[in-house]
Amino acid sequence: MQFLSLLAFAATSTAAALPDGTSNFVERASACTRASAATLAAAKSAFTSAGLVPDLVPQFNPDVALKASWNGKQVQLGNTFNTLQTLTEPQVSFTAEPGQDPANTKYTYFLVDPDAPGPEAPILADFLHLIVSDAQPSCVADQQRKTIASYMPLTPLSVSPHRYTFLVYRQPPNYTPPPSLMYLPGVRNNFDLNSYVEKAGLVGPLGGNFMRQGLAQDVCAITPNCTQDGTGYPSS
Repeated sequence: MQFLSLLAFAATSTAAALPDGTSNFVERASACTRASAATLAAAKSAFTSAGLVPDLVPQFNPDVALKASWNGKQVQLGNTFNTLQTLTEPQVSFTAEPGQDPANTKYTYFLVDPDAPGPEAPILADFLHLIVSDAQPSCVADQQRKTIASYMPLTPLSVSPHRYTFLVYRQPPNYTPPPSLMYLPGVRNNFDLNSYVEKAGLVGPLGGNFMRQGLAQDVCAITPNCTQDGTGYPSS
């Protein structure tokens, strides 16, 4: 009993010794999900294996796990979708970043295509499909995200699949997104992701995910016995 009393006294003393607001930060942070080391390692490996490092970003050392889905189908580090599955804006969430207060830290996430109009000659890359700012980790219920560049559905022009990629970055305090005509529909090609990030003072990428989609997937969606590799031809 005396031992338990000492523990309670120590906990109370520690909380009292913390600076104003620190105990609240610790409480909020402890209620949020953190990505496991294995999850982060898998994401880093997948980005490297897919060539997204350095094709899209110079390096990728994630601290958060980013989840994305279209109508319930999850993006899983390189799985395939077809055009009918990606007509509407995807749902995006991510885990809390270690060392940051989830309630008072905001993030910007992107969806870009580094393979437009096709992986063999990506002369329109990066093609911008979505920018959302003021996002917060999934544990923050009352967040108010702002759409900076509205969602443009994915329309790959090559049979070879494109690597449609989600990336999330931390915003600096009092963040204002850079102005750009690139936000308008129809002028999204040749978006310079890394230049935008530098100009905006964003930190990251802190997390990411990607999927693949090409015309082969659309052919497979309507072709019986389509081959598993998505080439769009019957297997027999």
